[in-house]
Amino acid sequence: MKYLIANWKMNSVDLDAWQREFINVVSSQNNFPKSDELKLIVCLNLYDYYILSEKIKTSKNAIFNKISLFAQDVSHHDEGAFTGQISSKFLKKAGVEGSIIGHSELRENGDTENIVFEKGLKLKEDALSSIFCIGEDLEILENNKKKSFLLNQLQSFCKKNLSPDLLAYEPIWAIGSGKEADSENIASAVSIILNFFEEKRIDCPVLYGGSVSKSNIEEIISIPGIDGCLVGNSSLDGEQFAIIASKIKS
Repeated sequence: MKYLIANWKMNSVDLDAWQREFINVVSSQNNFPKSDELKLIVCLNLYDYYILSEKIKTSKNAIFNKISLFAQDVSHHDEGAFTGQISSKFLKKAGVEGSIIGHSELRENGDTENIVFEKGLKLKEDALSSIFCIGEDLEILENNKKKSFLLNQLQSFCKKNLSPDLLAYEPIWAIGSGKEADSENIASAVSIILNFFEEKRIDCPVLYGGSVSKSNIEEIISIPGIDGCLVGNSSLDGEQFAIIASKIKS
């Protein structure tokens, strides 16, 4: 099974156009990956969730109506005076299947390793899936500290019987920047992650995120150990996202 995840962040998406463009690409290809070969996930805000979930339920397209919907973040609290936050219990009640946690943009705004761990626990308690993001910034990369940095993120999360359902390696310097990590850089990170998982006996697909597009998806997905991608800007357009999906083979 391969995975392709769209992270729409706080961007406006024309849902009618996105659905139409996505289905047009799927319908035009005889060899588009089937739902048991490629799992498609869209991470979005709750307002768009209610609209898109209805479109998915009523769609007659066999690929489109298998898209899973996730949140982009979750609170590490259950309830209380936490204005603007959404708990895993509320997400489950809404029908969301899981959430991103540990994204660099949230870490920059105060999410410590312990907070990310607590978010993971909350998702697990409510039987929701986690997409756990890790990745180094340019300074860490240039100072040859990538391995120790990634291992610290992994060790801080994978404890007390907690492990991610999906892991996304996103080098911070490549997210939304147009800069692409080369295959060697990605492969070295994947090796660190998989060795850690093997040691801890954790079974978890590893994805890559960072300026993923239709022009580089085939090279990225061919890297040993990569099970899919987390897509930002290119996922805002239904046609582009579908084209990326069409290039992923099991």
